[in-house]
Amino acid sequence: MRPALLLLAAALAGTTTAQERSRVDRFLNGDPDAMPDHDTAYIATYRSNLVISVLSRYQFASVDMMDAEDRSLAWTTNGNEQYGFGIDYKWLSAELTFDVPAFNQYDATLGTTTSRSFGLGYTGRRLWIRGFWNDTKGFYLEEPRPWTGSEEPHVRPDMRSTTYLVSANYALSGKCRFSQNAALFQMERQKRSAGTFVLGTSIWRNTVAGDSSLLSRALLDTFDLATGFTAVERTIIAVPFGYTHTFSFWTKGFIHSALLVGPGYLHQVIRPTEGPALTGNSVAAAVEFKLGAGFNGDRWYAALTTSYYSSSATIGQNGTSLGMNYGFVRAAVGLRFGPPGIKLLHKVGL
Repeated sequence: MRPALLLLAAALAGTTTAQERSRVDRFLNGDPDAMPDHDTAYIATYRSNLVISVLSRYQFASVDMMDAEDRSLAWTTNGNEQYGFGIDYKWLSAELTFDVPAFNQYDATLGTTTSRSFGLGYTGRRLWIRGFWNDTKGFYLEEPRPWTGSEEPHVRPDMRSTTYLVSANYALSGKCRFSQNAALFQMERQKRSAGTFVLGTSIWRNTVAGDSSLLSRALLDTFDLATGFTAVERTIIAVPFGYTHTFSFWTKGFIHSALLVGPGYLHQVIRPTEGPALTGNSVAAAVEFKLGAGFNGDRWYAALTTSYYSSSATIGQNGTSLGMNYGFVRAAVGLRFGPPGIKLLHKVGL
């Protein structure tokens, strides 16, 4: 009797696991027996094809301080190119890029910048979730004369910026004529022009730190600060709203644009060179802008896209503000292959 009960329990467990996998698969990929979840007159899908892309990314990162008289001190990167690859299949998109010193074009007198980026996302028909990480080290001071009294380069090889961004957006149009996969990852093709209003939420965490104060002692009075600081940690939780649209032309050509703006809650930590950390909460604005164009064929695609993220908040008592900015221009060429045929992928809904 006991062996029979054990076998029955194992069978039920197996059925439950299979049912859970089925529910997860239907959530991620839709019901395979149902009608298409999109308007086929507007969207051609290649979601069952494995897409492998070669990437080149030109990134730009900067840290800006502005005093009460709107004078700006800016730290920026030297050597902005990254190279890597992307893998896209069904709902999954993953990209890894990094700097390759032999390929970078940079001015050696401005120090060396190293950087790495990784992105991972789920792109459904109306729900889009994406996580992104970037680590950049090595900055220099733009236009040093007003701040140092000399044209000599002022380099901070110890200065590091780390960015984490997680966003979830939902397309408000129920017509399902716009494809986010076609706009960003080319796993689908936008056959006819379409767009949608978008509502989302995003969490953006950015840390800028150095081994010594990011602001020289001689400039503390200029920026109305009592002491220097070695790090600024900023977390923004925002609820952006906006519109995204893809213009389709010549059957396989496209131009894509998106703008999302929204209020956010900002938590900021400033770590001074002396004394305890200073914390504060405030209201902030988050801005996300995307623009891209390319060719999206049946077998291969080529695309050029750009994204930009920016935040600014007060750090002094007299209007002194600090802005953190990150953006990139992404060039990609990809090929479509058949289904990979790896059984292990089915266990994670692919």
